[in-house]
Amino acid sequence: MLTQLLTEKSSMLAPHFKAGFLQREQTIFQFKFDSDEPFYLEVSNTDFEFTAGETEQPTITLFLKNHSTCWSLLDGSMDGMRAFMDGSYRADGNIVLSQLILYLFKSDDPTLIYEVQD
Repeated sequence: MLTQLLTEKSSMLAPHFKAGFLQREQTIFQFKFDSDEPFYLEVSNTDFEFTAGETEQPTITLFLKNHSTCWSLLDGSMDGMRAFMDGSYRADGNIVLSQLILYLFKSDDPTLIYEVQD
């Protein structure tokens, strides 16, 4: 069931994917939830893929209330700062990446691209 959901969401987000936005060869976002199954997102300079489960070496781990919160943050329908302030969203790892992922698929607002260095 989760694999099917990830495939559907991937198809919906694909037209809005900003290739090269993270300016990193590979980034792995691990998503963990209070009650839903975990999954992770692998992002390269040209593509992305969602995978059910957990990865051994994520670049960053994001902790969210549920899948719905995650999808709302990724598609831009939920404000990241509001989600952070109400405890629905937090990160462990590169905090800059935790903010950049909020713009990786967002298409409605113009986005400035900055060079990010670790």
